[in-house]
Amino acid sequence: MARTALATVGLVLLAAASALALDIGDPAPPLSVKKWVNGAPVSLESAKGKVLVVEFWATWCQPCRQTIPHMNRLHKKYGDKDVIFAGITEEDEATAKKYMETMAMDYHVGLDDGSKTNAAYMKQVPGIPHAFVVDKEGRVAWHGHPLGRMARVVEELVAGKFDTARAKKLSALQEKLAATARTRDPKRIHEVLDETIREAPDDPDAYRFKRALLRDEGKAEEAWPVLLAMAKGCAKDPDVLIEAAIILSTADDLAHRDLPKAMEFAKQAAELSDAKAFGALAALARVHYELGHVALAAESAAKAAAAAEGDDRKRLEAHAAFYRSELERRRKDPDAK
Repeated sequence: MARTALATVGLVLLAAASALALDIGDPAPPLSVKKWVNGAPVSLESAKGKVLVVEFWATWCQPCRQTIPHMNRLHKKYGDKDVIFAGITEEDEATAKKYMETMAMDYHVGLDDGSKTNAAYMKQVPGIPHAFVVDKEGRVAWHGHPLGRMARVVEELVAGKFDTARAKKLSALQEKLAATARTRDPKRIHEVLDETIREAPDDPDAYRFKRALLRDEGKAEEAWPVLLAMAKGCAKDPDVLIEAAIILSTADDLAHRDLPKAMEFAKQAAELSDAKAFGALAALARVHYELGHVALAAESAAKAAAAAEGDDRKRLEAHAAFYRSELERRRKDPDAK
């Protein structure tokens, strides 16, 4: 296999490695924390009857700088809906507190007691950030990268719509994919990815891995139908629709840009999302801009910025300012492009 294809297999192994840790439905281990440096103490007992999210992080972990704001947003959204978010680090108090001076962590943050909590939860998990969602009965409902399915699982648990049987099925498929990825056999990996897509057509990860593997194998043309299949299979997932809309509207390969389809997906995402979900509004703004609807792009970007917080707000305010400047430039020179 080519070097890039091997890198993609490594990604598959990393994502699927969650299947090697605690199984869905297992009782969650206790939290052994020597000190809580932010928020009140959290335990399985105090979380009984609530949803508990436990994320393992560290100050040296660069990906954690993306997952911590995500945790902040979810804490703000669900904090008053019987969901507890807790970050656990193996580092010392001085290191954690210094980090938190510049990186806001609005949820509970605890210092692991001699790595006991890590040892109980992170069995064979290769790295951080990694999060565990514990249901109201104290059982593991899901675990994986915090930017993966975590938000959707929390939403389903809060709404009483979480399907444990389906979660176990997805976990089993991930485990099979992990075992196959270790063989480094592209043909077999594709077969298992296709099986996973057939068995769980509304889970986006297998589509993403298949697209990445096809591109790494120099089969970029075959990757585009997989993107459309992902959007169709995950038609009720606004994040997937946003992803498809952005890819279709900004693709470097102009032959595969499909602005009408991108707008369709962006509007679907907006309809499925909360009215103030900045991701869908930002996607709408970008597609409007690519279509030449600069005024609508500026309007949508401004709404997205108003709904966002922190670095996301700054980024989207910059987008809105760019669209407004473009609109003004085009008004002054109607022939400009």
